[in-house]
Amino acid sequence: MGRKAVSRACCKPRRRRSKMKPDKIGIGILGTGKRGVYFAGKYFGKHPDCKLVGLCDISTASLDFAREELGDLPATTSLEQFLALPGLDAVVICSSDQAHAEHTLASFRAGKHVYLEKPMAPSIEDCDRMAEAALAAGRVFMVGLELRYCSLMEDMKRIVSSGAVGDIVIGTVIDNVSVGGDYYYHGPQRRKEVVTSLILEKGTHSLDLANWLVDASPVKVYSSGGLDVFGGSAPNDKRCRSCDVAATCAYYVDNKKGLEMDYGGVRLKNDLCVYAEEIDTHDNALVLIDYDNGARISYMECHFTPEYSREFMFTGTMGKITGFYNNEQDFRITVTKRHSGEAETYYPERRLGGHGGGDTAIVRQFIELVKKGRPAMPGIWGARDSAAIAIAAARSAETGQPVHIPPNDTFRRAGEKR
Repeated sequence: MGRKAVSRACCKPRRRRSKMKPDKIGIGILGTGKRGVYFAGKYFGKHPDCKLVGLCDISTASLDFAREELGDLPATTSLEQFLALPGLDAVVICSSDQAHAEHTLASFRAGKHVYLEKPMAPSIEDCDRMAEAALAAGRVFMVGLELRYCSLMEDMKRIVSSGAVGDIVIGTVIDNVSVGGDYYYHGPQRRKEVVTSLILEKGTHSLDLANWLVDASPVKVYSSGGLDVFGGSAPNDKRCRSCDVAATCAYYVDNKKGLEMDYGGVRLKNDLCVYAEEIDTHDNALVLIDYDNGARISYMECHFTPEYSREFMFTGTMGKITGFYNNEQDFRITVTKRHSGEAETYYPERRLGGHGGGDTAIVRQFIELVKKGRPAMPGIWGARDSAAIAIAAARSAETGQPVHIPPNDTFRRAGEKR
């Protein structure tokens, strides 16, 4: 057969449509402490789909430090002016725990997406108000519980969800915090009026993971805690820099050398005496948690252990699963079958980025959700429940009585998973 004749019209070259790159997501940092500057510089500021458009903090010194690290960005101490900055699409909130609710609610009223550092808030009522506001605003709302995104916990969740250990009935979670004397008791976090408790400040990571694996909501909490190493009779204004026993004190810090911590930035470290009279946050605690599906979990937090790690153990109707976490990513999971005693050990992959790659992954998900432009609240249910456990634990430790956690149906109405 001969070749078909092709009309000249078909042969006209088509004009190529230029591919318009979508505008980058404008990110504002509200709270320019160590974590805020770290997240801005290492993650949001370097993401190809984001640009930093402004900074806000009540401290001008903190803003000056942030601009030295991040560049000549618009900076203000006014929340109203910050939320009105041109090109601001999403707010990364790293302010003090007590300000989380105010800053989150204001951001939603201004039509912004919100990434909030943990914990969600120091009151259950505020947590619920924030979730309701996110639902009403139709924006993306995430809380920085990034350990859900590390390889260890992803693998543990996958194994539990497969039914390998059956339904979880009982379990134990341990936070070994060797750096308590470095991170908390030299500064304002040593007072309950600032952080409510260190279970809220520190333990919500591990509590969220327990809630996630059990796949249930807490209904009752009992807690007992102690202040057995830190605190004492030293004057509240006593500092390491002028201490006469600095050479022999295990918790002496030289604040002139700064502190790199987990976040890469170097600032002068708080050097208030860890034996000060005003210290009232527990340095060790035990928490018992009852869930709405009948499961029971114990949580232990200690701020003077030799090691810095997290340990998980859950026993189900068909077997047991244990997990080990540390910052060096020596991750390990062991699954033991109930009847046969057969055991298998897994070694989850190591990933780049803080918190076992969790920082990188959670930022990536937040940005992807913002780009999609649809309302979303992944993990908010768990963030609320983990904060609720810590808040209830603080009340229980004060009163010596169990504390009941009120239910909330916002998440069910939003179709959110725990």
